[in-house]
Amino acid sequence: MLGITAIVYFSFSLIRKSRVVKETQLIESEHFSLNYKGILKSEAEEMSSALESNYHRIRIELDDPNHDKINVFVHPTQKDFNTATGLKNSTANGTSRGPFAFHLKFETWYNSFLPPDMNKVAVHEFTHCVQLNILIQDAIAKKKFKNEDFDKEFEKFYLENYPQWFWEAICDYEAGMVNKTSVNYGMKGNPTLKELNTSNQIYNVGYTIPEYLVSIYGKEKLPDFIKSYCNFEKVLGVSEQEFENGWHKYVSENY
Repeated sequence: MLGITAIVYFSFSLIRKSRVVKETQLIESEHFSLNYKGILKSEAEEMSSALESNYHRIRIELDDPNHDKINVFVHPTQKDFNTATGLKNSTANGTSRGPFAFHLKFETWYNSFLPPDMNKVAVHEFTHCVQLNILIQDAIAKKKFKNEDFDKEFEKFYLENYPQWFWEAICDYEAGMVNKTSVNYGMKGNPTLKELNTSNQIYNVGYTIPEYLVSIYGKEKLPDFIKSYCNFEKVLGVSEQEFENGWHKYVSENY
């Protein structure tokens, strides 16, 4: 049986390799320019459709200001992804490059164990672009940094003040990336939000954080929460500890 399974796997792998696009192709849609190679044309078309179908919903929910067209770069291997992004020894399958570009390593059963839904990964990375656009445009409107030093000062302020746990959590929420088994595994020991800043468990439990926030305080709080750099007391009227306790209770009751 194992031998038959291996033969079937390699047969389908060879068929796939013969059908994937060999040279970089471009799909232009209203809001995205999707550059791809090494994957099936149908997969690229599905991703383009997924991005467009979520575009307005996410931007409305997060109150994203005018957004220039976004360049999407889809790579077939980790080596291609790392070379294009400059991320040495990375195992990531996605990364944003400012508010107007992001890269993906396309994962399938032929190059990854338990591959994710790549259309959801694309929406996740798009939401990173949206967050950056919101924060940058808000900083410009409030004249927070000197024009001549804006990029450097904004990056420094962002890295020091915007929490990594929310940076990832809101993306998983908007992309619908959640799995009950993963949530239960990630919530062992009731991790704190600060602990999730430096833990990969954020990818297991992240969805539940905005889900809890929306269920208690309303979806309309999300834009202000982003622009406040996740200031609990200012936007939600509670301390971080109070929010955290409520989130832990919510997850235990719902997952």
